Amino acid sequence: MIKSVGIIIVNYNSGSLLKACVDSVFSNKETTVKLNLVIIDNNSHDNSLDFEMNSQVQVIKNLKNMGFGFACNQGIAALKDSEYILFLNPDTEIKPKTINKSLIFLEDNPEVSILGVCHIDKYDKIKISCSRKPRPLNILFDIIGFSKILPKVFHSATLMYDFDHNSSKFVDQVMGAFMLLKRDVCDRLNGFDTRFFLYYEDADFALRAKEIGYLSYYNSDIKILHHGRGTTEKISHIGLFYNLRSRIQFVNKHYGKFYAILIEAITLTLEPVSRLVFNSLSNNWSQNIVTLKAFRLLFKNIIK
Repeated sequence: MIKSVGIIIVNYNSGSLLKACVDSVFSNKETTVKLNLVIIDNNSHDNSLDFEMNSQVQVIKNLKNMGFGFACNQGIAALKDSEYILFLNPDTEIKPKTINKSLIFLEDNPEVSILGVCHIDKYDKIKISCSRKPRPLNILFDIIGFSKILPKVFHSATLMYDFDHNSSKFVDQVMGAFMLLKRDVCDRLNGFDTRFFLYYEDADFALRAKEIGYLSYYNSDIKILHHGRGTTEKISHIGLFYNLRSRIQFVNKHYGKFYAILIEAITLTLEPVSRLVFNSLSNNWSQNIVTLKAFRLLFKNIIK
């Protein structure tokens, strides 16, 4: 039986990475898989869309940057006839058998609702791609810097640095750079919460899914190439700003106003200092500029 897979790529100034990603998708020659791909472009101003696309690719251009979650929801709506939905970052490349192997795994393991795979860099080194549910205590470890100094003792709020990613298992969250699921999961959750402009939208999605019985699974046997930071590398301070803001929004939504105010206060007072100290000790002086710019934005946009 032919399985229909709708692939959603959110693009924002991804450059040549986007073409490489799209080309890798259609290197899949499996006759049992029907692919439809939609690119949601969040008002890019580079030449990332300037390449020839086949009839299986649809492009939706937004007049302004609507955020990652909003764009994903546009893609879900555009792929209403697809049985499966694959969220794919433009800075990834998939192998010819990746999609077919992933579908077979989901079919053979009905207890798995959301599937993530092993991410490797260009040197074949495994990249961290699984996260735990962000909790206020672990966020505090991140703010102070304990999770950077002793990651196996003080766990990070998100990425599982204490997990070597060499084995497969159920996890709280797989990275949204490659996230395959049946369409009914998206429908039950009404897609992504668009209040998260960038970052933590996938953490919120996975948590809401888990609460109604949809489990996330990491499969170490299926691999993709993930270059990383395809859209935020040139605007690191803006990426950091959205990460910090979304973290506060996440705490407010899932833990309440008290913890949100607490995390916001510590973020605005202690975290700039800890980041500057850590960057200086690491001789990463350029990152101090990024930090200062990001926190300047955050002070101007304090969550009310």
